[in-house]
Amino acid sequence: MLTVVVLAAAVGFAVGPLARAQGWTTDGGSPTVDPQIIADIHSDPSGNGVIGAASEPNYHGVSADRIADVIAATQPTLAGSYGGAIADLDGAGLSYEFSAHTPLTPASTLKVMTATAITDALGADHSFTTSVVATSADAIVLVGGGDPLLASTPTSYSGSSAIALPTTADLAARTAAALQAQGISRVSLGYDDSLFSGPVWHADWPEGDRQFVAPISALVIDEGAAVPGTESGSQVTAGIFADQLRAAGIDVTGDVVAASATGGSELAKVASAPLGLLVQEMLTHSDNFIAEMLLRQLGIAKGQAGSFEGGAAALTASLTDLGLWDDGQLIVDGSGLSVNNRITPAALVKALQLSAARPELSAVLAGLPVAAATGTLGTRFADDQSAAARGLVRAKSGSLDGVSSLAGYTPSSDGALIAFAVIGNGLPTDQDIRPWFDHVAAALAGCDCAG
Repeated sequence: MLTVVVLAAAVGFAVGPLARAQGWTTDGGSPTVDPQIIADIHSDPSGNGVIGAASEPNYHGVSADRIADVIAATQPTLAGSYGGAIADLDGAGLSYEFSAHTPLTPASTLKVMTATAITDALGADHSFTTSVVATSADAIVLVGGGDPLLASTPTSYSGSSAIALPTTADLAARTAAALQAQGISRVSLGYDDSLFSGPVWHADWPEGDRQFVAPISALVIDEGAAVPGTESGSQVTAGIFADQLRAAGIDVTGDVVAASATGGSELAKVASAPLGLLVQEMLTHSDNFIAEMLLRQLGIAKGQAGSFEGGAAALTASLTDLGLWDDGQLIVDGSGLSVNNRITPAALVKALQLSAARPELSAVLAGLPVAAATGTLGTRFADDQSAAARGLVRAKSGSLDGVSSLAGYTPSSDGALIAFAVIGNGLPTDQDIRPWFDHVAAALAGCDCAG
């Protein structure tokens, strides 16, 4: 049961490897407020979210009547189709709803569902392994394990500096040491990225979305920053690894080509950051690449293919098993980039309630950005009507052409802990459509809504 006020310290993050665009994959700039700290939300070494004890853990349920009054006073001014659900975060039902069970395009709030499902399936301690195997006395294969944040060097990742990431440079050094211990100084190098299958680019994604996400492969470094404009991320990664092996004293001969690692003996390996940390990084920065890599990992974990189709089938099954499925919902990808995804506001709120009720899912709540302070909410909630939310609201945002969404939670002014999800579709594309969503969250943060 979650019973704390959740305010996090402002953190600065560097711009990611892909282009900055509407807060999709990177922060939009400097925070607009330094939030106060009542209780830290951070990660323990395993990647689990840890929520500190509040000084006054006296929280109450949510009053449906008071919520209704707040929402009635905050009506959207833009044309479109809206749905919303509001509830006690520690409860099990909805306190207020409007079209809450209507499936709508969620944009990046879909990542809440991806995060919940993959953490439930594998656990926050789980990690993904990148390895090198010897298939003969003079042949080795680099094997991709689907690590979404495999880096080329310790300084090549431009996201959170708080996460210790594995690098191919370290893997090359370990591989070279293992080979040299056997008296081997000359090898051929292949790469095996067969863990994932199917297209590397989703048919629903416009070409313009390449600034938001790289082609998906089980063997990619630096989130694809090294491979712009190519579908062969695995080959590029293996080529860089070959150069790192040479720098470590191993002569790599011939061309680097695809090869099977079947039957090989392991020489060296590196493990990813714990899944709990990967999930938090994905949510804080709305990282599409991490989301799509984790969708494929979910597919494999659920006995499906490590593909878009396999991942979508696995996420559908997982949400059904978790009680987060509404009629008419549709899963197409893991990031929310596809306009064909459909999720209901009610299902999003239920996912937040589930994460609050189950400590093993706490990384989902811990990864949500803080209003006007961190991640993709760092530069939002800037107008006077949003002031009550600053430093209090934690939420995942979503934006596509004509689509905006916000799902998260906030303490109210009188001790309620409120979960909410609001989605708008068919919105105008010639003006900023996000402030109304910020105003709803701010109204909940500032209301006397305890039951």
